[in-house]
Amino acid sequence: MKETEHIKGRTLPVNDTLAGHDISDEHGAPAPHGVSRRAFVGGLAATTCALAAGGMIAGIPAAKSLAENAPSEGMWVRTTCAPNCTGSCGMKAFVKDGQIKMVSQAADYPYEHYNPRGCLKGLSINTMIHGPERLTKPLVRNAQTGKMEQTSWENALDTAASKLQEIARKYGPDSIGVIWQVQGTGHIQKGSLIRLTKSLGWSAIGGYELNGDLPMFWPETFGCQSEELESYAWEDSRYTLIFGSNPMVTRLPDSHFLNFSREAGGKVVCFDPNYSATAEKSTDWVQIKPDTDAAFALAAARYIIENNLHDKEFCANFTDLPLLINTNTGKRVLARDVPGLTLPSVPEYREVYVALKNGAPVCVDPEHLGSTPDLQLEVNTQLTLKNGSTIPVKSSMVLLRESLAPCTLEWGESITGVPAKTIKTIAHNCATIKPLHIILGGSAIQWHHGDLKGRACSLLVALTGNLGKLGAGISTYVGQYKTRFKAASWLVPPNPNATSAPFHYAVNGRTPTMSATFPKSGFKALVVGWGNPFEQHNVANWLRTAREKGDLECVISFDFQQTKTVEYSDVAFACASWYEKTELVITPLHPWVQLERPLVDPPGEARPELWICKELANRLAPERKNQWPQCTPEQAESAAEDVLATLLKNGGPTIEHITVDDLKKGPCKLAHANPGEKAIPFYAQIHEGKPFPTVSRPNPYPKTAKFVKSGRIEFYKDEDRFLQFKEQLPCYKPAFVDTELKADPDALKKFPFAYVTRNSLFRVHSTYSNNPFMLELQNNTPKAFMNPHDAEEKGLHQGDVVEVYNDRGRISAALVCDPGMAPGQVIFDQGWWSRYTGEESYNSLIFPWINPIHEIYYMSSVWSPNMAWNECLCNVRLLEAGGARKEVMS
Repeated sequence: MKETEHIKGRTLPVNDTLAGHDISDEHGAPAPHGVSRRAFVGGLAATTCALAAGGMIAGIPAAKSLAENAPSEGMWVRTTCAPNCTGSCGMKAFVKDGQIKMVSQAADYPYEHYNPRGCLKGLSINTMIHGPERLTKPLVRNAQTGKMEQTSWENALDTAASKLQEIARKYGPDSIGVIWQVQGTGHIQKGSLIRLTKSLGWSAIGGYELNGDLPMFWPETFGCQSEELESYAWEDSRYTLIFGSNPMVTRLPDSHFLNFSREAGGKVVCFDPNYSATAEKSTDWVQIKPDTDAAFALAAARYIIENNLHDKEFCANFTDLPLLINTNTGKRVLARDVPGLTLPSVPEYREVYVALKNGAPVCVDPEHLGSTPDLQLEVNTQLTLKNGSTIPVKSSMVLLRESLAPCTLEWGESITGVPAKTIKTIAHNCATIKPLHIILGGSAIQWHHGDLKGRACSLLVALTGNLGKLGAGISTYVGQYKTRFKAASWLVPPNPNATSAPFHYAVNGRTPTMSATFPKSGFKALVVGWGNPFEQHNVANWLRTAREKGDLECVISFDFQQTKTVEYSDVAFACASWYEKTELVITPLHPWVQLERPLVDPPGEARPELWICKELANRLAPERKNQWPQCTPEQAESAAEDVLATLLKNGGPTIEHITVDDLKKGPCKLAHANPGEKAIPFYAQIHEGKPFPTVSRPNPYPKTAKFVKSGRIEFYKDEDRFLQFKEQLPCYKPAFVDTELKADPDALKKFPFAYVTRNSLFRVHSTYSNNPFMLELQNNTPKAFMNPHDAEEKGLHQGDVVEVYNDRGRISAALVCDPGMAPGQVIFDQGWWSRYTGEESYNSLIFPWINPIHEIYYMSSVWSPNMAWNECLCNVRLLEAGGARKEVMS
């Protein structure tokens, strides 16, 4: 491994350092907030930085050496790797002398193409489990010194309980916000914190929206949280369009299914402003301008409709396109207002609307799709109501045609930069090559108008009838928030006291258009489970400032690593890693139910979360003591198995066939209702006539069904705010107009580049940021990426150290001039801990804009304001000429 030197909190190769550089701005002023933050976390930050510069990097042998020196005695144990990456790869670990010596892919899935799966991050987890930054005892902040110090569990739990009780007494229990990352990676241990939150009336902060992962087009269009293809169904698609996703990097264990699709004769088309690993492996790379995906989809949809390539029967039976709209009001025509119609009986969350059949108005039953065949798609007429008035009506299909009229191929080219001929070819292929699958990734969603992209792309799959079929549909692979079984038997306690709140309003304050619940006093305390928001989230700077000023009075964290969030905590609970406890793992992307197994004991006095939450519950709500398994630390694993058995028994039709013993033998497959090996999203709707939406666990069905009152796929939305903002139909709105430029009309002059933070090959968000193997592969150096022509215009060169900045924050990094990048962008790989960036946060530039459309309803992790990570402008300037760095970076 290359010798390293530590400079200002950043570890850099010794020949490539910024010797003597003090990271000042162009006027010589020191970096902002440095003194107060260092004062706040000074003692512990200095310790952890020393570890980064010394023992952590240089003291762990290389992977090759580990493999060559595998011990001859020990045992291999099967478990599951489960950070927040949706991979959930089956692993086997070689255990000897109480330590994990090696990790390898289990490769034991019954479906052949699933084997093997795993990546270098997961294979090197033992460097962190047994590494120098492992939390082995709970920590409590010393009030006199301000430093976090190791303490007993009794003191840590008592201190945490006392502080949380005081906050609840002063401000109300809902002023305690809770963040957990994320349910899909664990339902027993992580479910313990959810259960505790729902017991005590703390505010659950939806991780989906906090992380910018919430794909709002799903509830707007389909009424549900999401319904993606499992990854092994990718191989069944014959035409795959990828927008805003880089699965060859972010979905490593599953990416080969795209290759299988190509090998079977399918085509994979990657839309990306930048030449990515996925672009390299695709049939075609379409270099689209940033944030113009909706324009492409609209131009393609217009071509499909105008050339009569759409599936009229599918549109009439399963979408709202035949429903009539009163063009005076923009509202759907209600069947109860039309004479001569006999209304079917429907639940209160449904509405009966009107279409024409053979020229006459008919009721459209929202509970039975396809029950009224031959509905007319093309309607432009007058309709008489019961009150005697006559109104002009058009079908949603006619209104869609009219809205798409300007969206010609040439218009699409002018917006997206994609040649009209290419748009035409791809549109034609969408209509004629089946099954069609669209992958809409986080980079497409994480814009202010990201939902418009999803609505537009959904048009392509619906117009062509590509839903309810193997390998067909639209998928969003962001986060692991979807619950695939009934988990209430553990996650929801008897007599729950549940509430939730989006984090947006902590930063922005209340808005006149909000519908979300939010504590009267704001968040005064945070309880953080396995996340690292003081480093990773785009409210990281706000959190740090609020903590330093005392506005955020208390932070309690659960973790197994010494993170920035731990540094800012009052109490940090030392938790078991995913190789040291029993946990149930089920993810949206994965068809398998799997176990995490306790291969080794947690080091020192680290404990499983079930025991920690039980002990907190006993202190905070002793009257609920009988709702928790009463166990010692030594009995915690037995208690976890009891919870596991309860979850399986009460989990409903997807997992009730699985036993604890089954899972101990290996992965077990989730059950599904449709015929065949693989689950097919919306099968029941398309083949059995059941209404939209599908269930969005754990929410009651009526709560989400009201999002699509017609029981159909809805492209026309007639809520007042959709009409107010002229978004009743999918449309294109350019970036920054409603955000940066609204806040500052001169923003583009001062900050001419779009700032994008992308997922890294070397981390899962900020997990593995301190992994020595991953650091070595990156030269221990954070990097910013620009188009070479942009860099030249700024007088910048490969290997220069640059500062990316706006009026909210800054980040410094080594410059990479990438000719595969579209102009006008600066890209930074997310997840770097600020110890490697001079204590700067790469998220300090970003702001949590609120889209009023996202406030129409509120349901945590389903319909809520979403963090728009990419809606950010920046500029870039030289800090230090690259010189000797150039050969390293090239």
